[in-house]
Amino acid sequence: MFCPNCGVENGLAQNYCRSCGLKLDAILEVVSEQFPSKEYAAFQRRKEVFAKLGVGSLSIAALIAIAYVLTKVALYKLILLGPEVLFGSAAAALIGFLLLSVFFFNYPKLFMKFEPVKTVRPDAEKPVLSSPTNKLIDDRPFEPVPSVTEDSTELLANPRQSRRSE
Repeated sequence: MFCPNCGVENGLAQNYCRSCGLKLDAILEVVSEQFPSKEYAAFQRRKEVFAKLGVGSLSIAALIAIAYVLTKVALYKLILLGPEVLFGSAAAALIGFLLLSVFFFNYPKLFMKFEPVKTVRPDAEKPVLSSPTNKLIDDRPFEPVPSVTEDSTELLANPRQSRRSE
């Protein structure tokens, strides 16, 4: 359960919020009235199960219908054209698609050569003269800001040590 005051997640067994201390008992009673009853939750689960079973049975019916139509088409082609023409065209299609797959697998290896582009700038041949970076700047362009802790390095009295010494 999330605290409505600060939004921190608390367990259902906790009586008070861990972060802000809000009493959660009364809030839990009000919220529990808004939860659906056990009977209604079981009804919703059964409804979801039946909806999933309906989608599954509809998809199986669609597969059977497609198989039935394809079988009828193949049967009528077999009757009209004869078995030799039907099986010959299937063999030609198989060989054609095998050749196409071999072509598509080998096309990138044979015809698509990747050559990295050389990015050479015209001024790259001339060395760039710059000042060395391992030296500090002699003339500082600004005044140093005094530190907050400057002149405050005195030791403070430790109360534990003063009690022990007494």
